Amino acid sequence: MLNKRKEDPSMAFFLLMALASIPLFLAASLLFYSRSVNTKSFSIFLFLISLWQMGIAVLYSQDVFTITVIDWLFRFFRSGPIFLMPVMYILGVLMVKQNPELAAFRKIFRMKWFVILIAISTIVYLVNFTVAGINGYESVQDGMYSPEHMMPLYGELNITFMINTLLVITNTFLFAIAASRIQTRTLKTFYLQISIGSIFIFINGVLSAFSPLPLYFSSFNSIIIAILLFLSYVRMQSGMLIQANDHLARQRTLLEKIMDINPNYLAVIDQNNQIIRLNDSICELLSVSKEQLTHQDLSALLAIRELNPEQDRMLTRSGELRYVKWSFETIELDDREVYTLFIGVDYTEQKQNERLLLESEKSKVVGELAASIAHEIRNPLTTVRGLIQLAKEKTEDPKLENIILNEIDRIVEVLKELLLLARPEAKDEQEENKEIINVAEELENIHFLYQSVAIKENKVIAIENLLKSNGLINIQKSHFKQIMINFLKNSLEATVPESKIKIKVDLTGENIRIRIIDNGKGIAKSRLSRIGEPYYTNKEKGTGIGMAVCFKLIRDNHGDIKVNSKMNWGTTITVMFPKASLGNQVNQSI
Repeated sequence: MLNKRKEDPSMAFFLLMALASIPLFLAASLLFYSRSVNTKSFSIFLFLISLWQMGIAVLYSQDVFTITVIDWLFRFFRSGPIFLMPVMYILGVLMVKQNPELAAFRKIFRMKWFVILIAISTIVYLVNFTVAGINGYESVQDGMYSPEHMMPLYGELNITFMINTLLVITNTFLFAIAASRIQTRTLKTFYLQISIGSIFIFINGVLSAFSPLPLYFSSFNSIIIAILLFLSYVRMQSGMLIQANDHLARQRTLLEKIMDINPNYLAVIDQNNQIIRLNDSICELLSVSKEQLTHQDLSALLAIRELNPEQDRMLTRSGELRYVKWSFETIELDDREVYTLFIGVDYTEQKQNERLLLESEKSKVVGELAASIAHEIRNPLTTVRGLIQLAKEKTEDPKLENIILNEIDRIVEVLKELLLLARPEAKDEQEENKEIINVAEELENIHFLYQSVAIKENKVIAIENLLKSNGLINIQKSHFKQIMINFLKNSLEATVPESKIKIKVDLTGENIRIRIIDNGKGIAKSRLSRIGEPYYTNKEKGTGIGMAVCFKLIRDNHGDIKVNSKMNWGTTITVMFPKASLGNQVNQSI
């Protein structure tokens, strides 16, 4: 091999140029796959190493170029080692900027210092083209390990190049110290490898001019280090890509969870009209699973009988009435992918609130009307009753007058109910007149009063007390009796002879629960929702006021009522009142 070198000295030049092109090829390949700031900076770093080694290769080209060409090329390629100094510094600036834990190094790695270092390297490079930088070359004869080559003779201002080299080594040491503080292991390893590799390249390049080893020996080492740094960079990028993918996967999971808990009904359709994502809300609404419709055509979704985008009102498979407004939104990603978001906004609660508000307004109007009528009727009615009582005292047979008085009293009771329904101040008065009553005792009293009526009609009223502690509630005694008597009378009227009416009392949570259960004819579903509305009744001679008053009294006393019924099976009325404590009873008595 040595003999071949002596016979063909130009072979060394072409071999070294080929080796020096490797970092250049690596830099170009990085830019082909990525254009990030980090990639561009690292590519410039490899490019400058390539120029540095090309300058060394030119010193072996005396059999290829003239001394003038060699001089010009060597001075040009010397930009590699000179401008490596600011490039190493800008790598440090980027590293500190991208890692918050390196905030303490921001005073060292700043852009204004980078501008100054660029200016220094530019001056050194310009000096390089003068005789004060390089004033000639000398020929070095063949050695045992090296073919014949040229060695530059440096001028008196070559010290600027040495200062530049000292600065790049200093920058690299500072770079290594900062890199050691990075918390991310992948980044920390890569930046430390850059700093260690760079220090090795610079020191090896400086010593190669003064050591007995061949000049090209530093080229081999530099290229090997460049390849290792390239592989390290690729490994670092791969690690960051894996981390980014993990982060994106977590973000996607988060977005899917947000989509699933969204109360609106959502379905994502791709440009091929395929369903790619459904949220839990729409699956629950339509009683389907995601697996049934995902990757199916949109027509499969629209074919579900309950879903009709043209109508706002829909009845679910569970029999629940929902009001849903359907719409479509187009989503474009990078002008290449187009998706359609199928959105359903549920406004059932709004509809219910509107209905409740309407009923409230109706009740208010009816109440005001009832109050005005009641006041107008009570005054003359009182006069009529007084006159009839006077006439009764003068009549030998007061039977007719008794009937008239009873009917007048009944009219007065109806008027009282009308006033209770109408007066807005009734609630405040109730709060003032509340008392602590024992539910079980009051129900026993009502049972005693109505037991004779039940026996007369061949019916049974039974009380089942399941309370293990006190059954105290806070309500006016007269109001509680009015509520229970009204419900009990309705049950008696709805049942046939030999029927049984059961009153069950128990505790559920913090509420006393009272259930009045009968096996009467029941109430149709269409009428259940209207129970409690003023003047709505199924009775021929009923007014519908009694149930409305009961509902109002229960709600005014923070209670709740629920009516369940099935035709020809019976009805269950469940009333719940908050349980009162014994302490409240003591305070009230004081």
